[in-house]
Amino acid sequence: MSRITHQPGRHCASTAIADVSHFHGLNWSEAFCFGLGGGLGLFYLEMPRGSPSRLLHVRSADYESNFFARLGHRFQWRQSTDPAAGESALWEALATGHPALVQTDLFYLPYYGSHTHFPGHLIVVWDYDAARQVYRVTDTERPQVLELSREALAAARFSREGPFPLSGQFYAPESMTTPEDLPARLHAAILANSASLLSGRASFQGVAALSRWRADLSRWPGLADWQWTARFAYQIIEKRGTGGGAFRLLYADFLAEAAAWLPAIRDLELEPRMREVAGYWTDLANTLKAAAEADLPAFEEVAQHLDRVRRSEQSWHEIALQLPSPDR
Repeated sequence: MSRITHQPGRHCASTAIADVSHFHGLNWSEAFCFGLGGGLGLFYLEMPRGSPSRLLHVRSADYESNFFARLGHRFQWRQSTDPAAGESALWEALATGHPALVQTDLFYLPYYGSHTHFPGHLIVVWDYDAARQVYRVTDTERPQVLELSREALAAARFSREGPFPLSGQFYAPESMTTPEDLPARLHAAILANSASLLSGRASFQGVAALSRWRADLSRWPGLADWQWTARFAYQIIEKRGTGGGAFRLLYADFLAEAAAWLPAIRDLELEPRMREVAGYWTDLANTLKAAAEADLPAFEEVAQHLDRVRRSEQSWHEIALQLPSPDR
C-alpha cells in the first residue's frame, strides 16, 4: 500500500500535483504548484449545439505539462482507446509504488452525486486492492481517503461525454526533485503565463477572449439556455474548484510564497494587485448569478463588470511582464 500524502485543497489538478509532490519529498503548497505550472488561463467558446451554449474556462489548458516541464520532466499522459488495456497500464504503474494522476469525468465518481458531466477532473489514485477490487483515491477538498470500484473508475476514465472525451489519461512520475535554479524557473513561469494571456494568438483565448465575450454578450438574451449559460459561467468563476475569483486568489497566494525567491514581486505589488483582480472576477460572477435567477434576460450590469475585469487583467499582466530576472 502506498504512503498517502494528501492535503485537502481548492482545485483538483493543483491539489493532486501537490499531493504527488509531497509523496516525492517536495514540501510545496497547492498554490505554489499552481503558479509554477502557470495555471492562469482564459477561454471563451461558443457551443451552439451544446448546453451551456457558451463555455468559459479560466485555467490554462497546459497546466499539468507546464508544471512538470519546469521540473525538467518529460510529461505525457499515458492513454488508451481500450479500457481493459488502460486499466492494465494503470495497474502496472501503481505496482511500482508510485501514485498516479488520473483524469476522470466526475459524473461517474459516486461520491459527487453529480448530474453534470465534467471530464478532465484530476484525482490521485494511490493503489489497487486486487482482493476487494477497489482503488484508494484522494480528491481535492475531501480530507478522507476514498474507495472506488473498478467499474466506477473505468467509467470515469473512459467517459465519452462532453466536449473533451477521455481515453484513460494518467501520469505517474517515478521521481521529483527541486531544481537548483528554482528562482529562475519561478520567474519564467510568471512571465510565460502573462505573455500567453496577452499574446492575442486567438480571439477565444487569453485577454482577447474577454473582448470576444463582451462582443457576444448582446446575443445572450436570445439564447434558449441563457439562464443556464449565465449560471454555469458563475460556477466556473467562483465555485468549480477555482478557490474563488477565477483562480486569481490561488495565484495571489502563489505570488506571496514566490516573493521569498523573487523580492521584486513585492516591489511591483503583484500580490495585492492580483487580489484586486480576483475581487473583480467575484463581482462579475455574482452579477452572472443574479442574472441567471431573473425572470427575463438582462446583462447590462454583467457587461459593466466584464469591462472592469478585462481592463484589470490587461493591466496586471502588463505589469507582471516587467518583473526583473532574479540574477539582476
